Amino acid sequence: MMTSSKFEVLLLDDEPIVGKRLRPAILKLGCGVEVFESPAKAIKRINEKEFDVVVTDIRMDEIDGIEVLEYVTKKSSRTKVIMITGYAMMELARQAMEKGAFDFIAKPFKPEDLRVVIVKAAEALGVKLTLSHEPQ
Repeated sequence: MMTSSKFEVLLLDDEPIVGKRLRPAILKLGCGVEVFESPAKAIKRINEKEFDVVVTDIRMDEIDGIEVLEYVTKKSSRTKVIMITGYAMMELARQAMEKGAFDFIAKPFKPEDLRVVIVKAAEALGVKLTLSHEPQ
């Protein structure tokens, strides 16, 4: 089912620093990465293109991560959704898992932590990504 050879990841977090920090970490896996700070723009892009993995923050102003999750799972059942959650959001993270999220990562976390979860999501889709362990 993979039409392009690249494993495609969409990263959505309304804090610009998160995308800046995580994009290079995801690129190290050899993935294509598109970073969004606006949930509305991310959803528009999800309409245009099928992503293998969507990484989304749960807490955002205009549209929250649970809504993004519901939207993605309706559009593409194969896309794995990874939720980013703050320490106080564990209940929301559980709700997200019940609604079909692949996994969640609690803030603060290291880019390596996200890479490990993306590799697991890729394996669930039958794609082998290799974690390179160079120092950050």
